[in-house]
Amino acid sequence: MKFAKLSLAAIMAMGIAANAADVKVDGDVKLYYGTDDTDYSVKTPAPSGDLFGQNNSYGDAAIRVGLTAEDLPGGITGRISTTYLTTMGLEGRLVSGVWAGANNNTTPVYDANGDIIGHTVDGSLDGIWFDEMYLKGTVFDKTTVIAGRQYLDTPMVFSEKWNIVSNSYDAAVVVDQHIEKTALVAAWVWRSNVNGGLTVSNGDGSFNDGFTTFGDNGAYAFGAVTSLIPYTTAQAWYYSVDSVADAYWLQADVKPAFGEDLNLILGGQFAGTMLGQKVIDDATVWAVKAGVDFKGFTISGAYSSADKGDLGFANVGGSQSKLYTEAWWNYGYVSAPDTDAYNISAEYNWADVADFGAYYTHSENDTTDVDMDEFTVTASKSFGAFDTAVAYIYTDADNKNQDANGKADSFNTLQVYLTYNF
Repeated sequence: MKFAKLSLAAIMAMGIAANAADVKVDGDVKLYYGTDDTDYSVKTPAPSGDLFGQNNSYGDAAIRVGLTAEDLPGGITGRISTTYLTTMGLEGRLVSGVWAGANNNTTPVYDANGDIIGHTVDGSLDGIWFDEMYLKGTVFDKTTVIAGRQYLDTPMVFSEKWNIVSNSYDAAVVVDQHIEKTALVAAWVWRSNVNGGLTVSNGDGSFNDGFTTFGDNGAYAFGAVTSLIPYTTAQAWYYSVDSVADAYWLQADVKPAFGEDLNLILGGQFAGTMLGQKVIDDATVWAVKAGVDFKGFTISGAYSSADKGDLGFANVGGSQSKLYTEAWWNYGYVSAPDTDAYNISAEYNWADVADFGAYYTHSENDTTDVDMDEFTVTASKSFGAFDTAVAYIYTDADNKNQDANGKADSFNTLQVYLTYNF
């Protein structure tokens, strides 16, 4: 395959240059598991309503290995990173779903007595791809250019980090910092493997990596981020996704200090999507946030309101949003048009014990009449190179866990995250 051949050639070229460069290796190994007690679903096999039951559980493992070469000829930095996503054969045995990469559909296999003896899996659940492959260099003193496959972090085009793997982009990004405490950004985004709630398209399990074009001719993004105002980070972004929409995003976050260990948290967001067609409605959203940070304890509240329109404010092609009110797990609700939402969050760093978090989100959509409530409690701790975390999620949404008559029921979710960093 052409992509694999070109990528391997790039790796070889970087290896040849390694004699004159500072080469560093990094990566991680992840194992994620989740289970819930849903009773109703259209998926096959049907859920049993039991936590830890095979039909109510999902799991994945992922390995990422990165190579960074600094001080290449011309002062350029190069990076290549490869991700391998796999179920390790657990599907149809311990779990019946995956975290990322494919719409998992398992079909029961019965013996002569009608007992289930296993499952077959439709579609490719494993995948391997280059998630990073770029060159980075500085021109005109304070102007940096990053060209190639990379992770992005802007309000409406970004790499989502909540899943076991993250989507990335084929892009050219220019960052200018000639203005004090200010970054001016211009980017052309050509392709991505972003894939909604599945996070990534993992191709066919080989180096056919699932990257597809944004719109017809990619997307353009222009932004400015500044901290010139004391205690404040302000940003403004404009996007143009060919054949899809234009959008803008304005945000200011203020964190003034009222003592050595006390900070006030304030924030405001305003964004809009413009489709440029008379039969389609544009939409806007605003959000505010307020809270305090005191000696490792942070508590905040946020409210957002999106008016009617035909395009929401989630990551383009993805599922998560950057709105202050975004839920911890159930994405796609607060960022939808014609939705009001609020969020209350509390986090505490208990020294030498663990980091704890509690999050509550409520959203109401007046167009679909779908309400959603989510309450999440998390605990995380690092043991040297090992990161561990557990999460409990209570979900009550009008369009989830519905019976044959369309009546929804609340349900519980338990998740375990294990990561080894090297």
